Amino acid sequence: MDMPGAGTLLIRGAAAIVTMDEAGRVLRDADILVRDGVIEAVGEVPAEAAAQATRVLDARRRVVLPGMVNAHSHSPLAFAKGCYDLVNHRAALWMFQAFTANATADEIRCAALLNCLEMLRTGTTAVIDHFPEQGFGMAEVDAVAAAYRESGMRANIALRIFDEPYTDIYPPAGAFPAELDADLREAAVLQPRPAGELLALVEEAVRRHHDPDGMLQVSPAPSNPMRCTDALLAGCQALAERHDTIVHCHLLETKVQAEIAHRRFGRSQVRHLDAIGALTDRLSAAHVIWIDADDIPLLAERGVVPVHNPESNVRGGSGIAPVARMLRAGVRVAIGADGSPSGGNQAMQHTLRLATIIGRPQDPDVRNWVTTADALGMATRGGAAAMRLGHRIGAVAPGMAADLALYDLGSPWWTPLNDPMHQFVYSETGGSVREVFVGGRQVVEDGRVTAFDAEAVLEEAQGRFDALLRRNAHLLDLSRRLASATLR
Repeated sequence: MDMPGAGTLLIRGAAAIVTMDEAGRVLRDADILVRDGVIEAVGEVPAEAAAQATRVLDARRRVVLPGMVNAHSHSPLAFAKGCYDLVNHRAALWMFQAFTANATADEIRCAALLNCLEMLRTGTTAVIDHFPEQGFGMAEVDAVAAAYRESGMRANIALRIFDEPYTDIYPPAGAFPAELDADLREAAVLQPRPAGELLALVEEAVRRHHDPDGMLQVSPAPSNPMRCTDALLAGCQALAERHDTIVHCHLLETKVQAEIAHRRFGRSQVRHLDAIGALTDRLSAAHVIWIDADDIPLLAERGVVPVHNPESNVRGGSGIAPVARMLRAGVRVAIGADGSPSGGNQAMQHTLRLATIIGRPQDPDVRNWVTTADALGMATRGGAAAMRLGHRIGAVAPGMAADLALYDLGSPWWTPLNDPMHQFVYSETGGSVREVFVGGRQVVEDGRVTAFDAEAVLEEAQGRFDALLRRNAHLLDLSRRLASATLR
């Protein structure tokens, strides 16, 4: 097991600890003892053990939670927050090419660290990064891996691959002017590559950077099963089993994807994945909005982890995932912020709040509503399951890695301190984070990221993005024409 934080840390007298342990305990006026990056005791720490601490942190004005897991993000899009408003899913994917294609190693590094900066400052300590947005080589993988090693975060680089066209993002024949349709097809920024070539590339990246017991993992990540042959999907599963990693993908994000799957296979996309042996507990799947109702129990049976993305789902007009129904069926659900232009930011608190309320108008029975405990569970234990790290992260409990976020009670939304879980989900913004530890190593101190030069990243980001947009001006113009056409 990784031990980035050596020595013994005593977090003393926390006003509250939301443990997210198996019993769901919330402890008051309690201690945490961390030894060599691993939690040794929670609650009452024996005096003799406390006396051995090499560092003591006074937490009387702190609420402690497990570091959150952002189970679906896109680091290349960190530059592009706030770049559009009235854009549907199809047009957004074209815009993403303008925001990310042809990026240099320095731009990849800067975008990844900017994404990490936002997550760390708001209490997220682990991420699944569905990377990148288009074709890639080993140089791009090396660049993002170097950024994550620098960041101090726990990360899984889920390498996005596809060997069939993005049929779901091209307009139906005759829907838009012929010239626009022709220009979209000529741009050809999302070119399929042979399955064997892609699997060899991912396997080399896994050999080079994947550490099952460390801070950085690498995994195969089909862009979306409908953009992949069965050979590629089966190859991803076999590769994951050989190297003990996950498989990550987008799944049933839009209605058109579900319709294409039924036409293509004569059954649902979920049933087809099951038929080819790709529906397993290694799979985490973002969005899962347009799932057939009778497929939900199958997700639970196979141990698949859907990743809820409520902000991007509704902002792009894609729909509302049936998360409450999944939870009631025993499905373990994670949650993600998605790319920053889609969801708005990487502050998971906004995502959790929306996750609890988004489905309530659809069901008058309050017993079926997503609770604050459900939402926080998605961001901790659910995210840990998505990363196949449930034995190491997601809870403040003995034996777990010390991935911890401490929130300052001086913030008005924490005053008075009533129910810490409700206040965290409904009131916290991420702005009161003061200390963050990953594997016992402190990466945020007094609200400031210390693991890397955050000020340099902030200073660099605007110039990097401006240069990228100039390089991709033709793609940006094309995406804007498509967005404009969808508003007619």
